[in-house]
Amino acid sequence: MLQDLRYSWRELCKKPGLALTAITSLTLGIGATTAVFSVMYGLLANPYPYQGANRMIHITVLTESGDRRWIGITGPQLKALRQLKSFESVAASWGTWNLTTTDEDLPEDVPSTQLTANAGIHFGVPALLGRTLIPSDAPDGQDPQPVVVLSYLFWQRHFNADPSVVGRRIQLVHKNYTIIGVLPSRFTWEDAAVYLPLKISNDSNIDYSPLVKLKPGVTFAAANAELQPLLEQFAKETPTHFPKKFRVQVRGLNEQFEEHLGHSLFLLFGAVSLLLFIGCANVSILLLARGTARQHELAIRSAIGASRWRIQLNY
Repeated sequence: MLQDLRYSWRELCKKPGLALTAITSLTLGIGATTAVFSVMYGLLANPYPYQGANRMIHITVLTESGDRRWIGITGPQLKALRQLKSFESVAASWGTWNLTTTDEDLPEDVPSTQLTANAGIHFGVPALLGRTLIPSDAPDGQDPQPVVVLSYLFWQRHFNADPSVVGRRIQLVHKNYTIIGVLPSRFTWEDAAVYLPLKISNDSNIDYSPLVKLKPGVTFAAANAELQPLLEQFAKETPTHFPKKFRVQVRGLNEQFEEHLGHSLFLLFGAVSLLLFIGCANVSILLLARGTARQHELAIRSAIGASRWRIQLNY
């Protein structure tokens, strides 16, 4: 084996261009294919860290003209939505706002979003440090607790990834909040930096964005059928939140990205796969040419007793 390795090394030193060309061709093909596949996997196959992400849906409606509209629901309607048999859990969010830090010399605008206190259970993603929001952070009919959960990027940037940040205070617009947790790096919602508990109001002028997770085995068609009469009732209660005539059509969390990016990514993956195929073809042609040039040498090796395995090893 050592003799064969020494011989292979001498051949490599004699003709480094052949080895460099083969390695470069394969590296470009494998590297490009792997990179594009990683993007496809991250965007299409496994884009979210949420537990049961494939069962999470957006509730949308189609107008008579076929336009898609997102809907907002009131506090009482949110409670009615939670009673549907198709749903495992229902949470809600309320917009994205910039809150300014006011406890430091240099104020910073911090994107924030408010989530119902069951959002931690709904998403099912454990905190990196501390804990996520829980129902006791915003009991029904009471003001929410002054607590905040930090995103991973904000924790790194603003607190220098301090592991003892849980329990400290941060002041947002002159109000003190206690930091109760830091979320993992992959978790995000509405690109917020901080997450606050949301108090659900009974005011019909305030609408919330519902976050819904279906029960295992429930199809989108079954969810549409159960939602249609309920949303028609909601439309009578709050006609400004709904079009005059509509048809419910729930969508998966990632459907809009698949529609806009899916075909392009598959075409790109096909292109780089072709590049890998061309690289492999180039290497095979180089090896065939090298074998033809060494045909006489290999014939002599075979004649004096070299085995097929030794010849292939030195090829």
